[in-house]
Amino acid sequence: MQENLPYTKALLETTKQNAREILEKNTCTVVYNGKTYRRTVPSMEYYKHQWNWDSATVAMGLVHINPQAAYDELRALIAGQWDNGMIAHVTYNPDENSYYPQAEKWRTDQFHHNGIKTSGITNPPVLAIGVEHVYRNSSNKEAADTFLAELLPATMKFHDYLKTFRDPEDQGLLTIIHSWESGTDNSPRWDPLYAHMNLEDIPENVKEDVNKNRVDDQVGNASHRPKRENYYHFMGLIDLYANWNWDYKKIVKESPFAAKDILLSAIWARANESLADLLEEKGDAENANKYRSWSDQTKKALANTWDEEYQQYVDRDVSQSRNEPIKEATIAMFLPLWAGAVTDEQLPKLMDRLSNPEEFWTDYPVASTAINDPKFEISRYWRGPTWPVINMFIVEGLMRYKDKDPRAKKLAEELIDKTLGMIIEHDFYEYYDPTNGHGAKFGQNTETQSFGFADFSWSSAVFIYLYEKYRKDIHQHESSQVNIPQQPQAFEYKTLEEK
Repeated sequence: MQENLPYTKALLETTKQNAREILEKNTCTVVYNGKTYRRTVPSMEYYKHQWNWDSATVAMGLVHINPQAAYDELRALIAGQWDNGMIAHVTYNPDENSYYPQAEKWRTDQFHHNGIKTSGITNPPVLAIGVEHVYRNSSNKEAADTFLAELLPATMKFHDYLKTFRDPEDQGLLTIIHSWESGTDNSPRWDPLYAHMNLEDIPENVKEDVNKNRVDDQVGNASHRPKRENYYHFMGLIDLYANWNWDYKKIVKESPFAAKDILLSAIWARANESLADLLEEKGDAENANKYRSWSDQTKKALANTWDEEYQQYVDRDVSQSRNEPIKEATIAMFLPLWAGAVTDEQLPKLMDRLSNPEEFWTDYPVASTAINDPKFEISRYWRGPTWPVINMFIVEGLMRYKDKDPRAKKLAEELIDKTLGMIIEHDFYEYYDPTNGHGAKFGQNTETQSFGFADFSWSSAVFIYLYEKYRKDIHQHESSQVNIPQQPQAFEYKTLEEK
């Protein structure tokens, strides 16, 4: 029997059922040029489109409740892939304009396929990791093989795009050209790059558009969202790149925002491992060796970003021929664990940072910015709150090192339980207060309890993933106060062909 858990088996099962219902509610069906796609939006409160790394992670939860839903999710994600291999960070749903910026703001029409509108930038490449997890956790091998045969070419093409256009130096670290590409939109680590952009140089029509049409600070709590000047920077870059016709070689070289991102590069290394393993299993040794070599190259490059003075891995500002370290204390420093890039010498030092209650190991870890950092903001998007999806990635990273440092396994187990317990206690929100776990809906309860959007797909999928992989087989006395169906109803989901 496992003792001292923050939940019972019954609560786990009940919450998993709630997660299933959220994912079903957030599933939408769209048609482009006569072809039907089904995808999961992050939240019906505001994010009513498909996000790249959200979707890849959501599939990792969906496969445990219905593999067909996971297949459809990733098929929809690759459907809008550009000819150059890029898979955009947002794939827009038709007739949905509540999210800003809308599809037309990107001016990417010439790159669209099958009428599928997308943004012009990408996201952390979780896709290959999601494909592998879905494939390996599918009960129907024939269906899984069909799915893999369809997804592998697009995934390889995406990785080839990243290598060609985001690592032109062939040194292993990927360059991002917008903070949205990092997934950590307004993290303090991007402040030095946006400082290169003089607000006076951003076209007035761009700023006027932000002032008139931005809505996230109205739908959500403005004090928790990125500031107005952040959006001037965000949209200023989009306008600049559209004027350059999305020429990525030019953008990487000349943009005021170009960074070697350790979080995205770590996911890239791990994704290349997944891709190589799948290709090797399918007998494609040549391509498997290519992607494995890319992973190994990135691991070495990540290890070399270690800053001994700051005891962390650091991003680098490479905009306009710069080469300057970015030494902000954020969760990004822990992602090299997932890549397997942490050396024996670096590991105990990184564990010290992670486990420090005055930095990241709060009552509800992991804080997205160290709580003792001057830039920490308890409720501001990516500048303090805890994100279940990042916890999941850190858990997987810690588990890679469970045999090297006993603290790694201990922290992983504790983080699993704290994450599951936080969601059980406070429901499925986008992100949470790292000090008390609150994630209540905007406008409800107190100001300190208003964190993120509700019924969030990421958090639902992460709950299912962590439960199925790490806590499904726990044996614990059941709470008589919790009622769960003896035989939960099946996830109502038909194949697109059946529809």
